[in-house]
Amino acid sequence: MNLEARLKEVTQEPILSELKGSGGLFAVTPSELLFVGPETVQRAPLKEVRRVASTKGGLLVIAGKEETFIEAPVAGFDVGELKLFFEGVKGYVAKARRGELAPPEPPPAPEPAAPEETFAAMPTQETPPVVPEEEPAAPPPPPEPEPARPAPTREPAAPAVERAPAPRRSPLRLPLKLLALVSWGYTAALVYLFPGLDPLWQGALVLGGLGLGLVEWRVADL
Repeated sequence: MNLEARLKEVTQEPILSELKGSGGLFAVTPSELLFVGPETVQRAPLKEVRRVASTKGGLLVIAGKEETFIEAPVAGFDVGELKLFFEGVKGYVAKARRGELAPPEPPPAPEPAAPEETFAAMPTQETPPVVPEEEPAAPPPPPEPEPARPAPTREPAAPAVERAPAPRRSPLRLPLKLLALVSWGYTAALVYLFPGLDPLWQGALVLGGLGLGLVEWRVADL
């Protein structure tokens, strides 16, 4: 059987402290110390606990002045936890002797419900004659609804004209145009310096210089 469930069966008091081991369960309530074992339940009134000691046979003995209340096996508990638990039990024993751990008082019984009062029948009274009320005047006719106005039509918005991005000019534009001017100037200088040059070669020189300058000028505008 579950030891904690059995503990709830044997006491209705609040549990202040408890220690569970494989061999049983110790618990402290406001009035007593309990040991719930697999087969038995042992109790010790807190006010009467005087001695806690272990025997050579492996038993933990909780006793009063003249009688032994609890004999529980130590083997099923951790020794450190057991020592710490009974250090707390000493404090609860001292509080119980000072009356600081009085068990809670049972709740007061509910008061009986008051008997229902009986009322004497009231004498009947004659109802006064009903005076007919004047008919209310007919309400004025509701005003005629105004004709619905047509919703204003919106002219379609003109489509936005996208502006073409400005052409990006090459950073070599100015140097190329200067180079074209240099080519034209160099051609003119050669014609001027060599007037006796064969007309065929002179024409080829002029056409080559002009053509080279035009190509450079055109490439600068791309």
